Amino acid sequence: MIEIAGSVDDFQGAVEKTNGLEWLGEWEIEDIEPNDDFYEPTTKIGADFFKNKINGVTKKQSKEIQEILKAYKFIDDDGKIISDGIPELSLPDHLAHLRRDIDQAIERRAKNKQLTGRLFLSFTNEQGMKELLSLWKKWKKGEKLPRGKTKWRDVFKQTLKIRRWGMEETLYETGMIDHWRDLIDPIQPDRKIRFQIELFYRQNAERRKNNETTVGALLRETGGQSLGSFIDMPDIAFHAVKAELPEGKIRHLLNALDSSSDSDLGLFKFPGVMYFRPTGQSLVISNDESGAAAEFPDSGDMPRLPPMAAILDGVPNLQHEALKDRILFDDPDNLAAEYQPGERKHGTAMASLVIHGELDGQPDPLSSQVYFIPVMQPDPETSDRSAHFPDDVFFEDRIARAVRRMLEGESNTPAQAPTVKIINLSIGDPKRPFIHTPSPWARLLDWLSWKYRVLFCVSAGNFNGDIDVGVPHGEFSKLPDKRKKIDISLKSIAKQLSQRRLSSPAESLNSLTIGALHTDESGDYESGNRIDLLPDEALFSPVSRFGHGFRRSIKPEILFPGGRQLYRIPFRNSDKHLSLDSALRRPGQQVAWDSKEEGALSQVVYTRGTSNATALATRNGVRIHEVLTKLQEEHDEKIPENLIAVLIKTLLVHGARHDAQAETALIDSLKTSKNSRRFKEVMARYLGYGMVDIERVLGCTEQRGTVIGCGEIKEKEIHEYRFPLPIELSGISDWRRMVVTLAWFSPINPRHRNLREAKLELEPAETWDRMPLKLKRKDSDNDQVLRGTVQHEILESKKQVAKYQEDGHILLRVIGKADATERLDDKIPYGLAVTLEVEERVDILPGIISNIPVYEGIRAGIKSKVATET
Repeated sequence: MIEIAGSVDDFQGAVEKTNGLEWLGEWEIEDIEPNDDFYEPTTKIGADFFKNKINGVTKKQSKEIQEILKAYKFIDDDGKIISDGIPELSLPDHLAHLRRDIDQAIERRAKNKQLTGRLFLSFTNEQGMKELLSLWKKWKKGEKLPRGKTKWRDVFKQTLKIRRWGMEETLYETGMIDHWRDLIDPIQPDRKIRFQIELFYRQNAERRKNNETTVGALLRETGGQSLGSFIDMPDIAFHAVKAELPEGKIRHLLNALDSSSDSDLGLFKFPGVMYFRPTGQSLVISNDESGAAAEFPDSGDMPRLPPMAAILDGVPNLQHEALKDRILFDDPDNLAAEYQPGERKHGTAMASLVIHGELDGQPDPLSSQVYFIPVMQPDPETSDRSAHFPDDVFFEDRIARAVRRMLEGESNTPAQAPTVKIINLSIGDPKRPFIHTPSPWARLLDWLSWKYRVLFCVSAGNFNGDIDVGVPHGEFSKLPDKRKKIDISLKSIAKQLSQRRLSSPAESLNSLTIGALHTDESGDYESGNRIDLLPDEALFSPVSRFGHGFRRSIKPEILFPGGRQLYRIPFRNSDKHLSLDSALRRPGQQVAWDSKEEGALSQVVYTRGTSNATALATRNGVRIHEVLTKLQEEHDEKIPENLIAVLIKTLLVHGARHDAQAETALIDSLKTSKNSRRFKEVMARYLGYGMVDIERVLGCTEQRGTVIGCGEIKEKEIHEYRFPLPIELSGISDWRRMVVTLAWFSPINPRHRNLREAKLELEPAETWDRMPLKLKRKDSDNDQVLRGTVQHEILESKKQVAKYQEDGHILLRVIGKADATERLDDKIPYGLAVTLEVEERVDILPGIISNIPVYEGIRAGIKSKVATET
């Protein structure tokens, strides 16, 4: 393993040209403090700067850009930055398409950030190790490296350490040591302890088989065994096995580690092992309360339309009055037989929210069925028999089979729900928080999303631990100002960020990750012995987990209501820790519930969390599909089936924005002199792109109009969209807002540090403030919005609009780029949405904005053309 500070291009090529070394992967590590030996100059932009920072830029172009910066007096003749402000550049036509890349490169250089390093993984045999160490020794002596090995010079210049992959990574980083300490039971010294072994993914199938043979032999040698066959999924580079060892062997390992002595257990020294991980996780929390009976009046016809949404979860109660005849249930593994009455809680609640929304809100049920395929079952080893994935089952395999059965079919069984466009995943693995690189589960969702052109809505995960408010409860409860309580609570939550990382698979790139808002429709409630730590319904739920996502992308992207979550008042006024209140009563979101009582088929309770928020996101995705279907019928148009899901993804995010009250609370509590320059990133960690106002997406007004586009784009292609502007806006000085959203599904390359093969960008033909509307970005960091698969930007202004004639317009460009691949061969599906909004008092004639149909933007409301970069 080689750890470096800085960056080295094409390190993979250097590894693959060295005998005995095999490239296995890499990932970025952040926040390496600069020191005297390792630092990156941040005050100079040389002639080759842009060539090295932007793919496809030639040496000549790089020099030309540098000269432009000199002309703007941003840098001096030596390339040193001499201006505090980053200039708005006027670029020649042949460089205009690089504007966003140029701005980002300049901004990164000017920000003087900490170094970013990478962890490089390469499996070595003795020959490879000897050659690597020989090259390292030559370089340290100042000797010239052999022909064909000069790339190693760039690596060694920034090398922090070279060492073997060991227990620090395989056991400590995954939390296995602490997990095993908790499991050790002196009363049952002979029991078996189960776990998962994840192997480095070798590109050669024979080498993978050899690793399987070796691991099997080492298990038997240690008195253990595998629990089944190895799983080998080349599309996501996942190779693993479930196993068990006698508790005594685990205790022996822990004792050796405690005494700092070397363990003689070969399994834990085998270099083919990447990680040891827990297995058989209980993924949802059970509750024994039965709930209260409710009335479900006849809501009219049962759904006749085929399913647009699917749910992967525990088994629901299909006979519950809220769900009966509304679910297309498919149970190929007969998991329903594992459940007893009263245990089908989580699946019932999620189905209730997807179909009806919050029952207190009395919304209309969906007009289409919901496809439901169970993937979890009760755990017979726990007292509450909470839903889980069994020890000998890979949830990656169970999820993959479920989606394949749904959309493609398996063996002689045809696709069971080929019309599904959205899959709800209100489950996650809290034992696998996101660190460094996406989990196999997240990579699987990315691959499935790309393969089947389907959208996954995934919960960010819940944090169920205590919150230490830092002051005695007696003092906290007497604070007269709710803003002070919010301030203390936000600061306390901010101290827990390392414990509140996203739960796998929420880091999935192609999926939408959903966070929870601290709001619901349950109305007033009796607080009793409970307290609201965040008495502001514009803020996130105090149980929500936060980003960032992979490569510091914005995750979760959007927030939906997740119910107001209260905390129990401690017994002693001196206590500073407050515990989660899990009672199934107000406040919260009313959902259908499975009861133990015979014949009780109308029970409801109040629940909270990101699972609920995710179900509401899925429900609203179906509502968006209903509107798209209606618009297609009205305008005699047809959106290609393979673009429906990505368009739903686009429109779900399109309605998101930061609430001003929530922004103010975060700024007042968390903004400091140290984080002020990057506070937009800090804000995005908690709020994502913001709370979603779905009604703004589903309809237009005379002051707000939305147009959409979709298509497939290749690398180096540019799709241009021309949006006509109402003549009534020419020259006015009234407030206006433009919201632009671009979303796509990308293929993945699990061998590349960036994973995402396709990088799409939306940019104006000129800078936003040079366009007729004179707009300025709000909310999100303009660099961070490009790191995932959704670019969502909100722009506003009150400056005077430039005067224009009848042909006034805005020109936007969608640009296709390669990321985690040298060449992008696939066409990338994307969706685009643009909304223009003006103050209500501005007189916009009907037919100018309000009568531009949403869907017509694909054909007539906007003009588009395809170009190719040169």
